[in-house]
Amino acid sequence: MTAFVRDVASMGLETIDVVGARTNNLRDVSVSIPKGRLVAFTGVSGSGKTSLAIDTLHNEAQLRYLEGLSPFVRQYITQRNRPKVDRVRGLGATLAVDQRRLNRNPRSTVATITGIDGHLGLLYSRLPRIGADPAADSGDGHLTTAHFDRNTPEGGCADCHGVGGRWRAQEDLIITHPELPLFEGASPWYAKWRSGEHLFVPALAEKRGVDLALPWRSLPEEFRHCVLYGTGDEAIEASVDIPNKNETARMTYTSSRPLRGALAEVERVFVNAQTAGAKQRYLPYMRKQPCGTCGGSGYDRVARSVRLGGLTYPDLLEVEVREVRGWAERVADGLDAREREVGEPLLQDLGRRLAILDRLGLAHLQLSRGAATLSGGELQRTRLAAQLSTELSGIIFVLDEPGTGLHPADKAHLLDIALELREAGNTVLLVEHDPELIARADWVIDMGPGAGRLGGEVLVSGPPADAVAHPTSLTGRYLAGEGPRLRRARRPVGEDTGWVELHGLRAHNVTAELVRFPVGRLTCLTGVSGSGKSSLLGALGTNAQAALNGTATDTARKVTGLAGFGWVAVVDQEPLGRTPRSNPATYSKAFDIVRRLFADTDLARERGVDASWFSFNTADGGRCETCTGYGRKLVDMHFLPDVWVVCDACEGRRYKPEALEIEYQGLAIDQVLELTVAEAAERFRAPRQLAEILGALNQVGLGYLQLGQSATELSGGEAQRLKLASAIQRGAASRKAGLVVLDEPVSGLHPSDVQRVVDALDVLLDSGNTVVVAEHDVPVAASADWVIDLGPGAGPDGGAVVAEGTPDVVAAADTPTAGFFRRYAAGLPLLEMREGAPR
Repeated sequence: MTAFVRDVASMGLETIDVVGARTNNLRDVSVSIPKGRLVAFTGVSGSGKTSLAIDTLHNEAQLRYLEGLSPFVRQYITQRNRPKVDRVRGLGATLAVDQRRLNRNPRSTVATITGIDGHLGLLYSRLPRIGADPAADSGDGHLTTAHFDRNTPEGGCADCHGVGGRWRAQEDLIITHPELPLFEGASPWYAKWRSGEHLFVPALAEKRGVDLALPWRSLPEEFRHCVLYGTGDEAIEASVDIPNKNETARMTYTSSRPLRGALAEVERVFVNAQTAGAKQRYLPYMRKQPCGTCGGSGYDRVARSVRLGGLTYPDLLEVEVREVRGWAERVADGLDAREREVGEPLLQDLGRRLAILDRLGLAHLQLSRGAATLSGGELQRTRLAAQLSTELSGIIFVLDEPGTGLHPADKAHLLDIALELREAGNTVLLVEHDPELIARADWVIDMGPGAGRLGGEVLVSGPPADAVAHPTSLTGRYLAGEGPRLRRARRPVGEDTGWVELHGLRAHNVTAELVRFPVGRLTCLTGVSGSGKSSLLGALGTNAQAALNGTATDTARKVTGLAGFGWVAVVDQEPLGRTPRSNPATYSKAFDIVRRLFADTDLARERGVDASWFSFNTADGGRCETCTGYGRKLVDMHFLPDVWVVCDACEGRRYKPEALEIEYQGLAIDQVLELTVAEAAERFRAPRQLAEILGALNQVGLGYLQLGQSATELSGGEAQRLKLASAIQRGAASRKAGLVVLDEPVSGLHPSDVQRVVDALDVLLDSGNTVVVAEHDVPVAASADWVIDLGPGAGPDGGAVVAEGTPDVVAAADTPTAGFFRRYAAGLPLLEMREGAPR
């Protein structure tokens, strides 16, 4: 295989030299990377780009920094796994934004992620004039930043402890269809056995002489009040028959106690739920009620009283970024000479951070916007803004696909910022798939030739022209404008097409009396970043699911057109799991089938072991107990960073010797986990269910993943495609049609891999399902059957449907997206450099 690798040192450039990198799928990679340049790491999905840039270079830099700290400090820091590399020379300090580590802490906001909250806290506590407000007296007359942090005792509301309110059960969410009988559709809460109180309701009805077969609204008011609000001190006796273990005898359980009522019972089980997933089961019956003391802000009296620039601290957090910039300018203009010494440096740094948020297409966000409510692209760019706000030089910035979630209209800003960082004396390492961003890099490191075990080698290390000249580089073909265009046969939307309709929609910035989605078609939501695509997509998924469940939601008045639908799948980019034991095989349920196959072998039956015995999540089974099925152990290095080492008991195989003696088709169970999806699909043509699961994983472009690869190592795009494969399986198996919604399904994909995902979406449509995606990728959007273009701008300037119809109809409209549709149809570049941008 030919490789074009330039000798960077001979060009008189300082370099970062990597020798013998073997992290993940890297195959003994040695390469020199020029410093002070914009370097693009490219290659097909899974080729080793992130393994080299993030998992090797950035992780090595982080470990070197940690080794310089005292052992006392290091014990409080989560340390990364040491990369497998012989040596790295010339490596300095790095700052990275990694797709796989997006923090969605419920207390994280735009202000906290970017560090803007710290600047504002200093401004509000240090400028002298604010202490003159007697209502803001903190008790000792001295304000600190803690008074403007709702997560501290000084700054948080004493009544709600900084949360801003509490979740309360709601009568209209428990009783959603009062025209029906209580146990026959009136209440989703009583549709399933969700608590012990259920058995007392028939006993109460019998005691009151109430016929539960009648519609809920026709039942006596006193009875309805008791069901919802409890019976006070009045005890209700109820008995229930419980089958005994031998199934021939029955036991009768009798209890006598007052009813709490459904409202109190929902709140009780919600509070007692031990996990976030368990709590999620009860949220459909609850709404968050603002705290009456702080008005829902979560801040104490001091923060709610002090004003600067005409606004209190909580008020300012509710203002959009673009308006905060104007506020900062007004405050700066009003400073006297003494205040200027304190305020000007803080306001200058604040202004720089706000300007970067604006340039990254985030000016529409409020500073109080929670991380959990941001789309994947918005969250990543918010973290990116925090890193790019520094005025340091000599730093190595590692940016993992920063263009994710950006409309083409916003990508030029991103490129300008990257080039400005380079001009300031920094090195920018850009992991990227977009050919038009790659073409403007100074240097390209193209990995390949394939994905997974077929990748991990350097094809090209040189200017972009070297990649263009490389005979087998797929990236080079797209840089030359010769890559194959996306192919898809559109499905017509005509008079006989059904429609799923959202009526009276109010979701974040999206407001519409009617939004329609054609049934059995591929619909693409488009629009500039922040125009409301993710909000509309999320509202469609939650409202459709609620309508199928018979529950109420707050974001739409009603949903129509779901006759014949049986399920909804939301395919997002959230991580699959936080434990290294979670992997593609376990998530897809393929491992359940594999374990049953091993349990059905003659040797397994002879030893009396079942499928659960082969799970490495089960104690006292076949897993290695020394490493509890991880295959590795974390070793405390005391004065050095902890390291993961191969388990010496099982030699990394996860299982005891007696489990490894059992084979199926000549393979031990750990050897099956080492197979890639493509290898497993080739080997296991039966049973049919396993073959279909592996085929679906292969179909969405994950053939290079190992079945046992830890889910914590997967990118957001890989996690999403695993979920897409599960949706394909569900669509093929279900007797009823499904609605599948996907947020940016081709993010993190090389252009050559996009075709496979679009083909997979067509497989869902072939099974009679309906697919709706939010997507910035112009070729994907232009191939959809129906397009809903949102805008015209972002935040409050967006949220409206500005164009809808077939791609050809939308291309004729006067919107930013329409312009890119026309450029794509004409074969023109989508990204144009702005005048004055550094080269």
